[in-house]
Amino acid sequence: MALKFFHKGDKIEVGKGLSADAVIWYPATVIRSSSTQLHVKYETLIEKETDIVTVDVVRPAQPPELHRYFKVGEEVEGFCKDKKGWRKGRVVDILENSQYAVSFEGGEYGDIMEVENWRLRTVRLWDGGGGEWVPPFCLQQIPQKPSEAKVKSRGLILKIKCSGKSSQAKFTEGMLVEVKSDEDGFRGSWFTAVIVEPLRNNKFLVEYRTLRTEDKTEFLREEVDISCIRPSPPIIQRIQPFDYLQRVDAWYNDGWWEGHIVDVINGWKYMIHFINSDKMVFEHCKLRPHQDWIDSKWCMASKVNLNDENLKCNDVTLKRKYSASASEPTFRDGMMVEVKSDEEGYQGSWYSAVILSSLGSDVFLVEYQTLLTDDESEQLREKALASNIRPSPPKLVRIERFKKLEEVDAWYNDGWWVGIVSKVLDGLKYGVYFWISNEELIFEHYNLRPRQEWIAGKWIVALREKPKSAVKTRLVNCKEKNGGLGLGPIFTNGMYVEVKSDEEGYIGSWYPATIVKPLENKKYLVEYQTLTTEDETELHKEEADSICIRPCPPLVQRNDEYKPFEEVDAWYNDGWWVGKISKVLHYKTYTVYFNYTNEVGEFNHSDLRPHQDWINGHWVLAKMGGKSRS
Repeated sequence: MALKFFHKGDKIEVGKGLSADAVIWYPATVIRSSSTQLHVKYETLIEKETDIVTVDVVRPAQPPELHRYFKVGEEVEGFCKDKKGWRKGRVVDILENSQYAVSFEGGEYGDIMEVENWRLRTVRLWDGGGGEWVPPFCLQQIPQKPSEAKVKSRGLILKIKCSGKSSQAKFTEGMLVEVKSDEDGFRGSWFTAVIVEPLRNNKFLVEYRTLRTEDKTEFLREEVDISCIRPSPPIIQRIQPFDYLQRVDAWYNDGWWEGHIVDVINGWKYMIHFINSDKMVFEHCKLRPHQDWIDSKWCMASKVNLNDENLKCNDVTLKRKYSASASEPTFRDGMMVEVKSDEEGYQGSWYSAVILSSLGSDVFLVEYQTLLTDDESEQLREKALASNIRPSPPKLVRIERFKKLEEVDAWYNDGWWVGIVSKVLDGLKYGVYFWISNEELIFEHYNLRPRQEWIAGKWIVALREKPKSAVKTRLVNCKEKNGGLGLGPIFTNGMYVEVKSDEEGYIGSWYPATIVKPLENKKYLVEYQTLTTEDETELHKEEADSICIRPCPPLVQRNDEYKPFEEVDAWYNDGWWVGKISKVLHYKTYTVYFNYTNEVGEFNHSDLRPHQDWINGHWVLAKMGGKSRS
């Protein structure tokens, strides 16, 4: 079948039998080759990345074609998402938005799927002896019907207002082209058309292939300046996922719109930032790599420069959550957002979603991008309060390593979880401590992002504040008062605990730590999870009396709002501080009064937990308005 000798790096397709009358062709790259066998790496098969195949089941990868349209009954090869390869089929119906209904596996109407135009191609056989494709590739043109009359534009959908140097391309009658628009609201968009005939003054009469007249009876025709026309770009089959900041064209409103990727979402979805500054989410099948027509040649566009696009967050002084109220953002349909969960076991996590519609009274219907329904058949949709929604934060590329005690968001269980870098490990790995659940997990560098806070209508990068007393011995001389531990439990090495401070200015605060080892006189050597030594080279260790140590309290999720005078622990300056709710604000924010320091702070719901006392070997929830024993 294939007498061609393939070399390392060649793009090929490997044929595998799906059934007696069906073959799937998988895109691959040659790693090593001999006269009879090839070692290949598949581009779409994750479960079997490499393989050894014989040359008789291999053919070259087909070169790209210009845009073409298919007829009902025409034989085609379609790229199937479920099989991850090219299968032979037949067009049984033409659908909207450049999609076709295709019957696969030889059954006339057996296995019918909806396939996008860019995932279809003409059926061709590879003639290994002659080294060519049958039928051969040629320039695709759409001939003009002689009987068609010129149609004046009636109720124009867009106005073409272009200026600039004329293109050097030669446009002939029947040639497939793309026409751009510089009209407000359409800047950066290209629409597929056919050259009907040349006119005077470097103008052409074109007929659009996706735009119709106002009465929808005919394709729209209009005069266009040559500076607004370019040949149709070659089709580039993008099987691999697109990359962050890659320039792409998105199929939207019957045309291709220029933009770049600002967020890569699993499930082959992407958030696109357009030239007009709008952002929308698109599936992989609705995108194509952006190409520029320069000096009569097609050139692949380079990635967006972060500095040019002003994507980095400006360096500003951080205003912490407890000292500034977040402004209320305006959410609109189709807007990409993040939704916070206060559900048990998920408190403090944020999930990417799209606003589907407003349900009134600050309630929205959202569709999650990473969460599925129970039967995993579709994306999860649910109602969400405006207080639990924020705009998607800007993408920050963190090239340098994260530092100890730096606040980060960690990608875990399909969402972003707020934590603190507790350990910097080898191999671009980190230990991240989550104070909400009192856990420490290991993450790769690429699964972390700098923590940003939505404050007063702006995104602010969470900056680290150096602990004021990280190296002081604060806990050795704790007095046994306010109940203490009561039973005096035995702490084992590696056990997670909380250690309190009686130092002036820190009374009423508890810090997460681990037991390193027991010492004499009921003392322990502890290592803090959120405090470092003065030189910030390692986590701070010190001796602590057993009466200053308690087990970590059980996680109590609080979904409903806290009430005035209710006792809580507030996460502040790397520890839990005991206080009382003094005022309930909007959007689940609160004013908390700290009795020990006579101070007041403002906190979000997710930075609070119900206060619990460790009494006689048991955890007891604090009563409303009661006096804390901590």
